[in-house]
Amino acid sequence: MDKNMMKKAFFSIVMVAVVATMVSCGSKKTQTESADVADSTVILAQQEITGVIKELYAAEAKNETGIDQLYACHVWRKMVAAVEEKDSHVAEIGFFNENYWTQMQDSNPEDLEARDIKFEQLDVEKGRATVSFLLHSSVQDVRQKFEFCHEDGNWRVHNIIRYFKDSDGKEEESNLMKAMQSYIDEPQEEEAHDLTFSYMAGIYDDEKQESRFSLHEDGTATWGMIGSLHYTEYTYTINGHTICLKPKDVDSEEDCYEYDENTRTLKNEQGTVYYRQVVE
Repeated sequence: MDKNMMKKAFFSIVMVAVVATMVSCGSKKTQTESADVADSTVILAQQEITGVIKELYAAEAKNETGIDQLYACHVWRKMVAAVEEKDSHVAEIGFFNENYWTQMQDSNPEDLEARDIKFEQLDVEKGRATVSFLLHSSVQDVRQKFEFCHEDGNWRVHNIIRYFKDSDGKEEESNLMKAMQSYIDEPQEEEAHDLTFSYMAGIYDDEKQESRFSLHEDGTATWGMIGSLHYTEYTYTINGHTICLKPKDVDSEEDCYEYDENTRTLKNEQGTVYYRQVVE
């Protein structure tokens, strides 16, 4: 190989090395820039979520209203609405016996504050985060956890997880979203009715469909054999779930029946049962 060819070969090798070095440096620079962007995105999300928690409890400390609308996601608000709708049919205390944001039954203290905020999980791309914190006040200190979702351009609370001690003193978690769903899924107990003449009015036939009671809204009643034109007139009284009938214009003792609201039947002391008839 002559000297010119050797120079050209050497020059080519040097250029390849230079280009490779430039590509390598460019790749490292791109990776570094991507990492910096990712880090800044995470930091920004953490700042926004921390701000939501701080703002929420600043509002609670002032006992402001509309907290759910401002800081909770659509799923949470929909679940709460379903629970409150079910509670409206319950005579006793319903599912919510306290402020679920503060775990307090009375007005919130002015020094309510979220402290020791820690991020247990954060996925900016999926819009999910889990954050634990200590809710401090002069009344009590409670630990709880928020699950966040990114919705409508903002970080919003998706779920509340509480901590409690079991009978052995071991700390356990209570998932409020799951608890609300379980409560909603429970069969609705039939609401007990206060028996009135209007509610009891109807036709009641015995099991063999031989005799019939007709109770009327004005407190009167008739009894007779089915198919017969003859019947006896009564007045009746209601005492709890006991229905007592007394013949009109006849000096006779009352004939009493126990009313079963589940089956809508009347049963006398001899065990004869009268079934309410459905009139088409």
